Amino acid sequence: MQNDWFKDWFSSEEYNLVYSHRNDNDARKLLQLILNNTRLNKSNLILDAPCGAGRHLNYLNFLGFNVVGFDLSKPFLIQAKNNAFNNGLNPLLFRADIRHVCFKKKFDAVLNLFTSFGYFDSDEENFSFPRNAYSFLKKDGFFVLDYLNKNYITQNLIPLSVRKVNIYSVEEKREIKDNRVTKTIKISDSIRSKEFYESVKLYSKDFILERFLSFGYSVHRLFGDYNGNVYNENNSERLIIIFKK
Repeated sequence: MQNDWFKDWFSSEEYNLVYSHRNDNDARKLLQLILNNTRLNKSNLILDAPCGAGRHLNYLNFLGFNVVGFDLSKPFLIQAKNNAFNNGLNPLLFRADIRHVCFKKKFDAVLNLFTSFGYFDSDEENFSFPRNAYSFLKKDGFFVLDYLNKNYITQNLIPLSVRKVNIYSVEEKREIKDNRVTKTIKISDSIRSKEFYESVKLYSKDFILERFLSFGYSVHRLFGDYNGNVYNENNSERLIIIFKK
C-alpha cells in the first residue's frame, strides 16, 4: 500500500476533475436523511469530520445549523471557505489530522461522511477517530458513519473504466487486495499524464458495529442508501449507521 496516499490525492487539482460528476444533490439527500432521523435543531453544534470541500458543511450552514469543520487538505479547506463566502456564510474551519484531533467543546453530532473512513493501514488508526469522538460528543449525541458496503463493492467492482473529462482521459483501475479496495487513477492529455492512488480498508457491518459498541455507542438507525432504504448486506450500495452516545 502507498502510505499517506490521501495527502497527495486530496491536495491535487486533479481530484476535482475526477469527481466533477459529484454534485450537491447526494449531499443534501444524505443530510435530510440524517436530520429526519436525529431531530437535530439549529441550536445544536455539529462537527463535519473531515469536511473536504464543504459540500455537507455549507449546506448545513445554509440551513442555519452551527457547524465546525476540519480537514487535512489545505486545498479542500480553501474550497470550503470560498464556497461558503460566495454564499454569504462563514463557518469555522481548521486543519487537522483526523487521527489526532481533539476538542474540549462537546458536540451534539459528529458526521463522518462520503467514505472518509478506512484510509489508514491499521484498524487502530481507522477507528481512532470514532473512539476519541465519544469523549467530545454530548450525552444522547449522534455519530453518523457514511461508508461503503463491503459485500456490494466486492460483488460489483468494475476493474477498469475510461472516460473523457474535458480534454483529459481518466483511466481508473480497481482491485481488491489484502482486504482493501484500491484504485489507480491515471489522468492524461496529449502532452503528459499523472497517476494517483486511492485505498480504503473493507470492513463488514458486523465488525464496525462490534468496534463502535465497544467504545460505548448504541445503534440508532441503519440505512443502505441516501434514500433511506433498509440496509441489505448484498444489495445496498452504502452502509449508513447513525450511532448514539
